[in-house]
Amino acid sequence: MSDKIAEVTSQLEKIKNGLFRMGPDRIRAMSTHETDDLLIELAKVTDAALANVASLKSK
Repeated sequence: MSDKIAEVTSQLEKIKNGLFRMGPDRIRAMSTHETDDLLIELAKVTDAALANVASLKSK
């Protein structure tokens, strides 16, 4: 179970980092192409994190 928790923690860090890269405190503005790619990546990470949480709930 601790492996799943570590994986969810890592996924949440990826989401947090991605949101920071698009937020007002970012270092540089991202191109539209970069933003689109990042949004697709974050959606996949979010889906995986939700699946991990669901598997933790079922145990």
